[in-house]
Amino acid sequence: METELALGTCKMEITPNFPVPLAGFASRFGMDPAASASRPLRARIFAFASRDGGEERRSLLISADLIWWGSDRVPGLKRRIQERYGIDEAAILLHGTHTHSGPQTSGLFTSFLGEPDPVYLADLEERIVAGIGRAYDHLEPVRAERRIGRSALGINRRGLRKLPPVAGPADHELNVISYVLRGGQSKAVLVHYACHPVITNENRFSSEYVGVAMDAIEEQLGQGLVAGFLQGTCGDINPGDGQSVIRGTDERVVEIGRAFAEDVLRTLEQPGSALTGCQLRWRSESISLPLAALPDKADLESGLALPGVEGEWHRIQRSRWPSPEKAMPMEITLWRLAKEVSLLAMNAEVVVEYGLYIRRLSQGRILPVAYTNGMFGYVPTAEQLAEGGYESVESTRYFAMPSVFDPAVERVFKQALDRLIDEWP
Repeated sequence: METELALGTCKMEITPNFPVPLAGFASRFGMDPAASASRPLRARIFAFASRDGGEERRSLLISADLIWWGSDRVPGLKRRIQERYGIDEAAILLHGTHTHSGPQTSGLFTSFLGEPDPVYLADLEERIVAGIGRAYDHLEPVRAERRIGRSALGINRRGLRKLPPVAGPADHELNVISYVLRGGQSKAVLVHYACHPVITNENRFSSEYVGVAMDAIEEQLGQGLVAGFLQGTCGDINPGDGQSVIRGTDERVVEIGRAFAEDVLRTLEQPGSALTGCQLRWRSESISLPLAALPDKADLESGLALPGVEGEWHRIQRSRWPSPEKAMPMEITLWRLAKEVSLLAMNAEVVVEYGLYIRRLSQGRILPVAYTNGMFGYVPTAEQLAEGGYESVESTRYFAMPSVFDPAVERVFKQALDRLIDEWP
């Protein structure tokens, strides 16, 4: 007998109601906090329960219009959820759609990425905890379907920076998971795609093209459906038109968001593949990604007075000395949606090459999801480390990482992925 799956949803607005600094663009450094919104920020809660015989298991997915969830706050929030609702902490995915027009949620980085507002974050967490209860109060039996489409939105930004420009890898596969009630009414959809929400750098709150698209899908499908976005490994992928990255004001955000929504809606018109219900399952593991040689005390003290992000990085590292991290801990969670499809969630900004590797290795059974359960910085490839550039080298200053990664990071990461995927039934 097939396991029964139930789903409850809750959608809430999480736009700050007072001025808060935005996160994501160093170009905003020194600006006043954002005081108005172009597009509301939302959190969408998906509360799952499965029953096989007499055993019920629960798991939780929260997709929020945030740049990420701060690693310094995730453990406390997960603990609160576990204590209140009895959900295993490893079964909780706190996912950020990665908008660069929302509040900073981490206090671990330089101020050039935006500074967190503790009052806003405390209120956000209170509302999230309450919203989980509302989602579980409305559990309903569902069946799931998967459809695979395509969107050409993403373009490799590193390739465009080379001289001459080259077409670097991108992941144009668009996955849509639908949850349908017994009467045939759609209750929810999950949309998985890999592309940075960075069209606008205006100093206003915005859920970016992602939020525009999810709102449009919900409006088009109606009946209270909730559409949640799952950001893939978009570390080196920006919105593009095939030749260059797309930048602009809110008007451009709306245009691109509606076009992306049409890609999703076209995918939903295709026949779906029924997913087999199964007992919810998850596995969480930490792996250590090796850093290159760390600076010594004298090196750090020599740069304390440097201007800009360099000086702030030196001061942060000096305050952490003499016990800096020698490796970055990556938290990986494998999280089953159905027998045929699972998520692999990571607390990092992972470049697209790894996402393509995960899907190829798993033969499409596993969807890579970044910006989940915390954030420490970018995970580049060995080739990108040799090339230099923002994702592999420059970003480590902004994220206050002790050093760049050792080139062995790619081998170590892929070996861990090989093992985890091989062991995942």
